[in-house]
Amino acid sequence: MSRVLVIDDSPMLLELTVRALTAAGYEASGAQDLATLNQKLTEGPFTLILMDVNMPEMFGDDVVEYLRTQKGVTSKLVLYSDISEQELEAKVKNSGADGYILKSGGLEGVLGGVMGMIGAPALNIPVPAPAAAPAAPAPAAAPAAPATGSGGLPKAPMAAGGRKPRILIVDDSEMTARIIEADLVSKGFEVHVADTADKATKIILKKQTRPDLVLLDVRMPNVNGEQFCRFIKSNSLFKGIKVLLCSGENVEELQRICREAGADGYIPKDAVMGNLVAKELMPPGAE
Repeated sequence: MSRVLVIDDSPMLLELTVRALTAAGYEASGAQDLATLNQKLTEGPFTLILMDVNMPEMFGDDVVEYLRTQKGVTSKLVLYSDISEQELEAKVKNSGADGYILKSGGLEGVLGGVMGMIGAPALNIPVPAPAAAPAAPAPAAAPAAPATGSGGLPKAPMAAGGRKPRILIVDDSEMTARIIEADLVSKGFEVHVADTADKATKIILKKQTRPDLVLLDVRMPNVNGEQFCRFIKSNSLFKGIKVLLCSGENVEELQRICREAGADGYIPKDAVMGNLVAKELMPPGAE
């Protein structure tokens, strides 16, 4: 089986990327720092190593040189970033990396890029067992366990009318929005995405798409998160909509915005989104 190592300092992006590669059939694992990377390298060779370019402790293009010269790694080394394609191409050329994948392509872009470089994962096709003698009647089956979403988490609770709960993600980062969307959809939510206040407002105004909860990035070039939160919370038409701030701001600032703009709470962007959102939408008293 093809082994893939993902290096990224964001726990959320790392988890979701590894999960997507594993679901596609690769043996995938992750590392957030140099110490973990070195430990992973002792576990055996990787077919491909995918590394974020901009990380606090290290830069992906520097890691390429480190892996090639100091560690003697022969894996395909691929840079992964949301910087411009032209800048990324230059980093690949200067570092000696084998290629790059743009973060703007989301999880589908990662899977497509990895498959293009190392091929689709080999499928383990089970060999049929020899025919056996008829078995004795099986005992009555035990009651089925509660349905769960990916990662063993409970699936999203049903909203009023038996429909899936609706989430609106308001974020100007396409990569971030796609990552969060993929995670929430896999857990049973209906998800809509908007990168401007106008688009978000149109989604909220339509009854067919009106969300149960809005995940709102606070700092965006084209949306004032505080004002948009006040707009939702001050309109009686939207009184059933919860607003969670989804941001990398410091906790004190998020708490201030919650108090002054009326948000229902906040979630750090690196949190495990699906679990926290599912909990937020659970009926009172439900486990």
